[in-house]
Amino acid sequence: MTAPGPGNGSSATNPSMQGGGAPAGARALDYVFLLRPMILIPVWTFFLLGAHHGAAASGTEIDAPRLLAGLCSFTALLGAIYIVNQIADRDADLAANKLFLLSKGIVPVRAAWIEAAALAVAAFGVAFLFLPALFSWVLAASLALGAAYSLEPVRLKRRPVLDTLANAVGNGVLNTLAGWIAAGAPPGGWPALAPYPLAVASVHLATTLADAPADAGMGFRTSGAALGVSRGLFVSTALMGGAVVAAYLAANVPALAASILSLPFFLIPVRSVTSPAKAGDALIPAKAATLLFSIAAGFLFPLYIPFLAAAIFLTRLYYRRRFGIDYPSFRGA
Repeated sequence: MTAPGPGNGSSATNPSMQGGGAPAGARALDYVFLLRPMILIPVWTFFLLGAHHGAAASGTEIDAPRLLAGLCSFTALLGAIYIVNQIADRDADLAANKLFLLSKGIVPVRAAWIEAAALAVAAFGVAFLFLPALFSWVLAASLALGAAYSLEPVRLKRRPVLDTLANAVGNGVLNTLAGWIAAGAPPGGWPALAPYPLAVASVHLATTLADAPADAGMGFRTSGAALGVSRGLFVSTALMGGAVVAAYLAANVPALAASILSLPFFLIPVRSVTSPAKAGDALIPAKAATLLFSIAAGFLFPLYIPFLAAAIFLTRLYYRRRFGIDYPSFRGA
């Protein structure tokens, strides 16, 4: 859940170069990693959790080919949204020396727009051919929210509270609903999904806290920049506590286990309002919660764990060989 929702997350969870220029000229794999597989992990995680709850509520077995079609469709759409977000943020990313595929001109902006458009068309095409009509409506809502998050004049990314709410709706509501529908479950029984928007809001707020100083310097008044690190950590912790309560009331065992196990990691960096925590401390709970909710999904879908391991390994290999950096990093700050 490191950078959930329609946005592209904190620079603390983004690849950045420590000096030197980026290699010139785009390669084929650059267009793959422009989709940012590491922040697609929460997309996959909550999609699968939604599918599990849908199947459980309807008492039906999951149709694996249809579930895979839904996962590919939703991945393509969110990949398109993440590309558009990078296009919109490329000047700020250049100043912060991060997300350099677009900001440093390795991938041309025109090519990125074409890739985003092709992915969006493919997402709706797969949905039209293989999935219920309701799935396409979820895609349309996700696309609209992603555009509102990234693009002017709305640009929810720079509006406190609304940025966190957009991520909670995008990843905690629409994402899980997409999984629910792809599993073949009929509408109804959705209260079981109530813990997820709270958990997503909690983790998104933590990631904005990690990048609050940089965001404030660039004029982005995110929730993290508005609250400050200490107050923001308290709110983030309260949101995860709310996820625990919602999971208990909804009898959602996977969310209850993951949120209970995540909560101590939110309490670790919370000190006091008069003794502020460091911005980087917010990455401790964000990374822990990402891992724990992904493990919960992997417990329900065992093939998901080796898939995630492969995605992380290949991402590290790509960034090491292409740019000479270690990403993703498993260090705290």
